Amino acid sequence: MTKKIASILFTINCFYFANGQIKKDAILLGGQIAYYNSSINYLGSQKNSNTKQGIYNVSFGKCFKENTVYGFNISYSPNSISNYYNGVDYVNLKVNQFMLGIFFRNYKPLAKDFYFFTEAGLSYLNNKQEITDTLGVSSGTIKQNGGLLHLTPGISYRIFNKLNLEIIIPNIVSVQYVSTTTNTKSENSSQDQFLFNSSLNSYGLNYLGVGFHFIF
Repeated sequence: MTKKIASILFTINCFYFANGQIKKDAILLGGQIAYYNSSINYLGSQKNSNTKQGIYNVSFGKCFKENTVYGFNISYSPNSISNYYNGVDYVNLKVNQFMLGIFFRNYKPLAKDFYFFTEAGLSYLNNKQEITDTLGVSSGTIKQNGGLLHLTPGISYRIFNKLNLEIIIPNIVSVQYVSTTTNTKSENSSQDQFLFNSSLNSYGLNYLGVGFHFIF
């Protein structure tokens, strides 16, 4: 009797495990949406500063090895900061960033239809920042071009037969090279930079994203 029970449990576990795999040659199609909102409360009568940022990503990939996906993605990230103090004056910033890149994603089954995944990607980025004063008068622009290497972890759950829902922390770690051209009332310059960023901070939980992928 004990052997029969063990055999049944083993069969069930194998069934769950087999159904927990992203099979070779599977196609992934989907994307993510992330939103970030924060504010700085100034003392006195000065209006508060508010930051709003969205990340919208569309991706396509193929599973060349079980639970391992390679693909490419396109993303758009609008960002606005109102009443921001830049060290000289209070200004409004409006940023539009586009990225085109490739990615590698690895899934680790946790339970039936439930996965943890990590995604590494390399992207080309184009960024334009428009600066205005608090009355809306233009103060100039800042343009950036470069590359971004990022790491994004997440949780994926199969809610329907071919549809997975995802919770992600976008760009939890990133390394970036940018060439920046500044044309403002106070500065005209060009510079190259290497930047390291991380969303692992006290506001990390404010920077969660929701995504989905169809798996065919």
